[in-house]
Amino acid sequence: MTGSYITMFLPDNRSYTFYPTGKENNDTLVFRVQPLIHARLAAFIFGSAIVLFAAASFIHYIITGLYVTLALVLTGIQPGKSAYVFYMKPLIMVFIAGSGIELVIRKWGLDEKIANTLSSIARSPAMLIIGVSLLGSFLSMWMSNTAATYVMLPLATALICRRGLEKYGRLGSIVMVSLAMGASIGGTATLIGTPPNLIAAGFLNDIVYGYEEINFYKWLLIGLPAWFIGYSIGVVLAIIYARLAAPEEWRIASEYLKKKPTVKTGRLSGKQWLAVTAILFLVALWITEPIHHVSTGVAAGLGLLVFFASGLLDPGKDWKKLSWDLMVLFGAGLTLGSSLMNTGWADYLLGLLSGAEKLGWLSLLLISYTAYLVGTFISSHTSASAFIAPLTIPLGTLIGPALGLTPETGAALTTIVAVVSLNNAIALPISTPPSAIVYASGRTRLRDLTLYGLLFGLTANTLIVLLLAHYWASIL
Repeated sequence: MTGSYITMFLPDNRSYTFYPTGKENNDTLVFRVQPLIHARLAAFIFGSAIVLFAAASFIHYIITGLYVTLALVLTGIQPGKSAYVFYMKPLIMVFIAGSGIELVIRKWGLDEKIANTLSSIARSPAMLIIGVSLLGSFLSMWMSNTAATYVMLPLATALICRRGLEKYGRLGSIVMVSLAMGASIGGTATLIGTPPNLIAAGFLNDIVYGYEEINFYKWLLIGLPAWFIGYSIGVVLAIIYARLAAPEEWRIASEYLKKKPTVKTGRLSGKQWLAVTAILFLVALWITEPIHHVSTGVAAGLGLLVFFASGLLDPGKDWKKLSWDLMVLFGAGLTLGSSLMNTGWADYLLGLLSGAEKLGWLSLLLISYTAYLVGTFISSHTSASAFIAPLTIPLGTLIGPALGLTPETGAALTTIVAVVSLNNAIALPISTPPSAIVYASGRTRLRDLTLYGLLFGLTANTLIVLLLAHYWASIL
């Protein structure tokens, strides 16, 4: 035994390192060695799930999620009694409550109130890019990035394309791309902003920590700085790109926007004030959890109760509109991750990755770029997050000690790096719904989306990892 870990050397020249999982007292370390049972079957199911998730445009992820769970049970890897134990974890209620916030915002016209304020801000092309992307980003923190993009698209189209610019103007294309950027990265800031955040938190809470370590408040500490850095980079690049690519349209738009009359948004109605109050109440409960100690999941249920009991949402109609489909993806992903760990597949993977820890902090950049490329060219963000975490967790336990971190902190750090990087993938229409929506509008050039998207993604991910890796490690 060396230090606080055990290294075993086998006759086939393979070596396995086991780290302590706990302490019984000051003198006794506890090592739980994972049995190598059903590892190949679990790995096969994992591999087939990756293929199905990559084909999400043809095969819905609900089908893949149900296949994963049933395959694990039928092969004897997962006991039938606990097959669906991960399907209703407290974090699921957090995302359900987030979809409830989205319904309240859209049902009572708060999205239009927010969007119309853009007309008072957009007095130059630069402010137009900032306004469109920032409001889209803010909305994406509290509703799906798909809905946020749909809300902002008509207003952005009206401001850019109705006068002064051709229908397929270059400046209009770049503004639309900045909207996709803002709506996509906005989801990074909050736990409910995008499904990959919730899936990553679920994996870390259940498999790495064993308790609810990553809650709404903790994710704000993780995601908000990443959003600020990424968004700042994105909007600066968009302005520079627009001025260089469309200088004449920039001049025309400057003259038009100065003459554009301000749109009056009007006062909030009684129901709208009630909606704002209810939403702020729920968000305040989440943010102040360290003070009142009401768990994130319980606070989510309380928020939903307020939405329906106050009449803001109709139990007969709106209950079915909540994002219940995520429950299957979330549950199946955690079930698969748990099975991969329990069968010893994680230890086998660590053996194959032996030596990766020698890269040090550079390994985080490689993880970031890999996740970004997967999210750009191979799979949607939601689907990719379900199979990335089972890879980054064992990799993190290997890299963590080499960085002076505990295996748990290493696993959390690599997973956070991967998920945040994944959220910045916008370079193709298949990368994320905001990119698909702005491209389908007919006002976005694929060249602008791809060139700007790659430049933004690689620059933002590099700076986010370099600036925040040590900070994340200190709070995880």
